[in-house]
Amino acid sequence: MFTRRTFGKLFSGFAVASPAIVRALPLRKVIVVGAGAAGLTAAYHLKKQGVDVRVLEASNLWGGRVKRLFGFSNVPLDLGAEWIHDDPTVLGHILSKGDNDLGVETIPYDPQTFRFWHDGALNKADMLRHAYEELKFRDTTWFGFFERFVFPDILGDIQLGAEVTAIGRASDGVSVRTRDGSVLEADRVLITVPISMLRNGAIAFHDRLDASRLDDLANIPFGGGFKVFLKFKERFYPDILLEGSRWQVLNGETWDSKIYYDAALRKPTEDNLLGLFTVAAGDLAPARLSDEAMVQSILEELSGIFGGVVRQSLERAVVQNWSQEPFIQGSYSMSDESDQTHRDILAPIDGRVFFAGEILGGDARATVHGAAFWAIDAVEAMKAA
Repeated sequence: MFTRRTFGKLFSGFAVASPAIVRALPLRKVIVVGAGAAGLTAAYHLKKQGVDVRVLEASNLWGGRVKRLFGFSNVPLDLGAEWIHDDPTVLGHILSKGDNDLGVETIPYDPQTFRFWHDGALNKADMLRHAYEELKFRDTTWFGFFERFVFPDILGDIQLGAEVTAIGRASDGVSVRTRDGSVLEADRVLITVPISMLRNGAIAFHDRLDASRLDDLANIPFGGGFKVFLKFKERFYPDILLEGSRWQVLNGETWDSKIYYDAALRKPTEDNLLGLFTVAAGDLAPARLSDEAMVQSILEELSGIFGGVVRQSLERAVVQNWSQEPFIQGSYSMSDESDQTHRDILAPIDGRVFFAGEILGGDARATVHGAAFWAIDAVEAMKAA
């Protein structure tokens, strides 16, 4: 995910502690709520330890905010999380295999041409090429990573279309109720849904499970957001296009709000692919548009910058509106609170209910590997409870 944290990485040390290898767990059964990066990672490690795991996913697709687009180009594209945001060895650490990149091919995402649009003028900011570089997958996606390395181990343990509505006590464990009235019991439950779902009370807590501190999540912004990919017959755009003044660009103020970027850069394709990622801590008005209206609005904006070539060259467009996904309703946490604050709010409840997700990723908050690392920590915590 493209965030201001990414830009700050250029000028300060950035390291994520590798999680400890998961040891044998004194658990019999765990229910994981949510099949995103955190939920899949937790289930993988629990299953490796011989724990009976059931992953309940409200939607009809696994992956959460990790989603893949096939057929738009001859390379798959990330409709959700896209950048790796760290060294490739984080891939090995997600699986507790140490400093191992698993043989997954990555590419440097090192844009060379930067432009910013301000007061009707298109200005250069190519100096940024000396400061910014990230990593992306070469010919796969974050979805493909989980599909290859994680999903096969837990395929039979994921239940799609299982919306959890309530959690309560059950003898020494927990009971979990789904929308269709089914009730499942386990020793522990790990909740990995986006904080947007917890903030709006999508899951109720009963039987003296005090979840009142979750009310404090209302003070933590959860960004609205969407991604759009546009395929053109010719390339007329720079590697990176930002809105705002030079001062805003150099201070990173535009990097976590709206960015056009060459989505094909360094990938094995001749396609001209322009990506747009937009996120905001508050209400994001364009996210309320239909997909068609959003594309037309984008084409109008780009035409105002580059002229008639935009509409003349357009071949296809696809929208992934995360704000309108019913079980996600946005992009990721955009909090200025300390990491300890998040951990205090989402601390285990009664030694039975645990939490994991990107908001608990510490220095890697709002990233896939941050969500995965905290899921591993949550597995350790469940073992010790």
